[in-house]
Amino acid sequence: MKRIRLLRRHLLRQPILNLKRKHIEKSFFLRQESPFSNSVSFFLNFLVILLVFANLSVYSQNDDTHKNKSSDTASILNRRILKIYEDLGAARDLLKVERIESVPSGTYVTFLGTYPNRKGIKIVKHSFQEKKNGIEKAESKSILLEFTGTTLSKVVTEIKAETMDGSDTTVIRLTDETPLDQNVDDIVLQADQNGKEIRYPIQLLSDDKDRSDFKQEFYLKLLEDFLIQLLRLQEMQNQESAKNKKKLLQTFKDSL
Repeated sequence: MKRIRLLRRHLLRQPILNLKRKHIEKSFFLRQESPFSNSVSFFLNFLVILLVFANLSVYSQNDDTHKNKSSDTASILNRRILKIYEDLGAARDLLKVERIESVPSGTYVTFLGTYPNRKGIKIVKHSFQEKKNGIEKAESKSILLEFTGTTLSKVVTEIKAETMDGSDTTVIRLTDETPLDQNVDDIVLQADQNGKEIRYPIQLLSDDKDRSDFKQEFYLKLLEDFLIQLLRLQEMQNQESAKNKKKLLQTFKDSL
């Protein structure tokens, strides 16, 4: 996140960019006093850089050695993302569970379609920040996994942060329509803050380093968090299933 802030500061100091600075920051409501989580703050800073690059076509130039290193890093990060996609595909087993018996605190699970013909699952995590006078703001993180048959066909992650009075709301959505192909850079970013919306595929960034920063500091952490949540959810269902079988067996024994 520190590197993103430094890059943003460097870009906005450039003469041609400095003329646009007030307009850019106003467009995204990037106020210093607006309290968002680290993930949301990072992403908004990243989107400012993305907008500058896309609208003004200004790209930092690196030497060949640095480019090769950035390319290697990008390749590693892409493989990590594809591996997590593969692991998230295990969520299809939950589609076969008629009823979710137990979930972690603050977590909600819904399905696309009706049992037994479900086509996807959505997991939502809610959290709150409190002050002495009550709840100050709320944040929710969600992941939607859609399947075509047994194949993972779509991944949508979303973060929503808002103050309790509704005066400041940010929604960040990332969509990968082809999670099992080798092109991770076709992820589409969509952000809406208080009605101001932008939408870009990350491939608009020509610099591997900028894409890698986004993947490493934001997207991978989000996917890893939901993978842990998914594994925990599966474990809880297995435990509930074992308990139910034990109760059924005991009931059968008692009837003899």
